[in-house]
Amino acid sequence: MQKTHRKTLLLTGVFFVLACLGFGVRAPRLVLAEINPYGWDKIASYTTYYDEKDRGRCENIAIAASLIDGITVQAYGEFSFNGTVGRRTQDAGFQQAKIIVNGEYVLGVGGGVCQVSTTLYNSALKAGLTITEFHPHSLRVGYVAPSRDAMVSTESDLRFFNPYDTPVQISAQVFSGGLRICVFGKKTGRRYELSSRTLEEIPPPAPIVKEGEKDEILRSPKNGLKSELYIECYQGEQLLFKKRLRTDEYRPIQGIVAKKIDKPTN
Repeated sequence: MQKTHRKTLLLTGVFFVLACLGFGVRAPRLVLAEINPYGWDKIASYTTYYDEKDRGRCENIAIAASLIDGITVQAYGEFSFNGTVGRRTQDAGFQQAKIIVNGEYVLGVGGGVCQVSTTLYNSALKAGLTITEFHPHSLRVGYVAPSRDAMVSTESDLRFFNPYDTPVQISAQVFSGGLRICVFGKKTGRRYELSSRTLEEIPPPAPIVKEGEKDEILRSPKNGLKSELYIECYQGEQLLFKKRLRTDEYRPIQGIVAKKIDKPTN
């Protein structure tokens, strides 16, 4: 079994390198049964969706997902997203896509990786794992409800602790326009549910006005908000506890408009 496992990982690594070098070969997904001979059960899963037209973002999501797919977190062990995925660089195959920097959407290498960390964050919570580090975005994101995001960067990590006396394993599968992350392990009979609640809408400031050749909206304004996240734990249908996990504040987006200025003629 160990020889087969090493051979499977080696072949997968070869295919992944070829894909990153542009040979048109897609890295195959490891089948859970090939790397998990223990017959573990699926204890939680979470799915998010994205626009397939953004090719750079799609590729970044696929790369990050492939790097966490099949990872085992040992009993009482801790998982680090940055430690597993590594730095998001062009040399590692990551491409340019939109990222959030100082409350603004800009192009940057690795855009879209935060969707992988966010999907994993939700799946980990639903599996009863203990989050030891997370960071919210400065702006709201469209692929998950408020207070359910987990931003990662060079300085910010997503970490969680396995409180069980048995290992858990992560499965990350990319499909047409979506990402599904599952946690496999030994069932405990407990079920965890998450709920996000908006506390307050934060209106944007007055728009920035620039001179232009015509009147037009260059950037639409968007409300910010304050929100909170709750987790509920059930044993069967019995509610064991409910508690608030976090409270967040997302900045509003200030609009930008262009105004045509009529210049006087002689």
